Amino acid sequence: MALFVVLCLGPSAWGQFDDDYAVEEWTLDDFEEEAPKPQHKEYKNALYLQYSPSRYKVGDNSRLRFNEILLGYSRIMQVVEDTPYFVEAGASVKFSWTKCEADARALTFRVPVNVLYKIYLSKKKDYAIAPFAGASVRAIAVARDYSGNQNTNLLCDGGWKSFQVAWQAGVRFYLNRYFLGISYSRDFRDSSKYPGVRECGVHLGYCF
Repeated sequence: MALFVVLCLGPSAWGQFDDDYAVEEWTLDDFEEEAPKPQHKEYKNALYLQYSPSRYKVGDNSRLRFNEILLGYSRIMQVVEDTPYFVEAGASVKFSWTKCEADARALTFRVPVNVLYKIYLSKKKDYAIAPFAGASVRAIAVARDYSGNQNTNLLCDGGWKSFQVAWQAGVRFYLNRYFLGISYSRDFRDSSKYPGVRECGVHLGYCF
C-alpha cells in the first residue's frame, strides 16, 4: 500500500518542482532584460579660473594691453541623452589692469552661453576633448584711469560703453572632474562702442 502511494505522488511532486523551477528561471531572465544599463556620469556644474592677456581698442588708432583674471561658474546641460552635445551657461567676474601705456583698472561682469561637444578618449569616458563656441554679454561695472595725478572714470570721461556683445571659441581637455582649456574672444564689430576687446585665455576648472 505504501509503495502504491509513493508511485502515485512521485510524478505529481516532480511536476510541481519542474513548474516552480520554470517560473523562477523565467523571472530571472525577465529581470536581466529590464535591468538599466549603467550610465556615464556627466557633471552639471563647473567652477573655473582664467588668465587672459587682452587688447582694448579705445579709439580709432589707440589700443591698451590689459592683463585679466577671471573667476566663473557655469551650468552644463546635456541636450540629448546618450549624445555628447551640451549647452553651457553661466556668469563670471573679471578684474583687468594695465601699467604699460596707462595705469587703468576695470571690473567686468559677463554672461557666456556656449555649445560644447565632447570627444571621449577612453571607454570609461574619463578623458575627453571638447571644442566649444558661443556668445557672451558683458557689463563693465567700474573702469578708472590712475595715470599721473588724475583719477578718471573711463565710463564717463573716457567715453567707454558698459555693455557689449562678443563671440568666443576654444577647446578643453577633460580629466574626469578637472579640465584645462584655451579660448579666444572678440567683440562683434560696432564702431560706435568703445572699448572693443580681443581676449586670449587659458582656464583651469573643476566639475561637480
